[in-house]
Amino acid sequence: MNKAQPGERLAVDDSSACTIRVGGRGADRVGILAVSREGAFQPLEKGSGAGEWTLSAMSDLGDHAELLLYIVDDRSGGFVNDAYPLTVDFGGTSYDFPAPFDQLAAVIIAEAYMRNGARRVKVANEGYTFGIEAFARARNFSVDAIPGRQRSSGGGGSGNPWGDHRPPPPPGTSLGSGSGVLVAPGVVVTNAHVIEGGNDFKLGGSKQALTMLAVDPMHDLAILQGEVQGTPLPLRHASPIWLGEAVLAAGYPLMDLLGTDLKVSTGNVSGLKGWEGDVARFQFTAPIGSGSSGGAILDEFGNLVGITSSSLAHGNLRDRGAISENVNFGIKVALVHEMLAASGVDIPATGLSEDNNRRNVVQRLRGSVISIIVSS
Repeated sequence: MNKAQPGERLAVDDSSACTIRVGGRGADRVGILAVSREGAFQPLEKGSGAGEWTLSAMSDLGDHAELLLYIVDDRSGGFVNDAYPLTVDFGGTSYDFPAPFDQLAAVIIAEAYMRNGARRVKVANEGYTFGIEAFARARNFSVDAIPGRQRSSGGGGSGNPWGDHRPPPPPGTSLGSGSGVLVAPGVVVTNAHVIEGGNDFKLGGSKQALTMLAVDPMHDLAILQGEVQGTPLPLRHASPIWLGEAVLAAGYPLMDLLGTDLKVSTGNVSGLKGWEGDVARFQFTAPIGSGSSGGAILDEFGNLVGITSSSLAHGNLRDRGAISENVNFGIKVALVHEMLAASGVDIPATGLSEDNNRRNVVQRLRGSVISIIVSS
């Protein structure tokens, strides 16, 4: 069997059939999609065997498409790594794909495109820690276009996070967890995708109930309210971040593996815009993980400069040096400030912190960055 290497470009015929197989213990939790440049998501047909998908002809992909392997029920955690080994057959020639180095919930297997009238496939094997919805948001694609996904209503709704092909989970079923930031007395900001599909939201420690005040799916922000003990973080909305600025990321990643205490990492602002020039977001290098979504991004004084949104992981391209490592995206705090004002939240008129003693900064975060448990 041929070994396909990340970055390798393979020549294929338009008429060639394509078969994709996974053989790991997580094979029953993954799906395969072809995603066009315009954001159309097309599921591949299931093959005759378990963990198998087929495409009758490569020409069905059009002039350009990405093949995406993803966790279908990512609300209950898990990574596509458990589905490997992965084999792709193009017209009778099989290629063995290496498993990703990073823990990913969605992986771009390959990019199919036309060049000078010939069809080629570039082996990618890069992906997203936060799953297919992070992939869609990074490219400004509609999450509603993802097959088997339903967006929740503004009041929490009864959207089925497992899609139409599975029954809704019983009330009280845990759908996942994320992070949130106290920005005003009793008011918490998080990501819209953290609470999507949920009807019941609680603080991770006290289990105190939270209710939804507002949600903005387009900008991936949500506001919750409840009896939250802690001091709201000052918002640095009037002073723009600058390239290379040192930042801290605070949240609750992988609580089932790393524990339920607050995690803090350090890095810097690596880009002033998000994917494809999105000015509402910025890039930063402080390491994050699944569960960090909705957490705080702070300057060295502990002032809030952003909300953790998503992560792009691509460990298999590390050795080639094709893409920078540790590309994470945050939502600028100016957008948070605007949403709070539009929702009628009284934002505390507190001045920015000028104390950059790291121990003091982290101590203040313990009561200001919370974990959120989402249930049906």
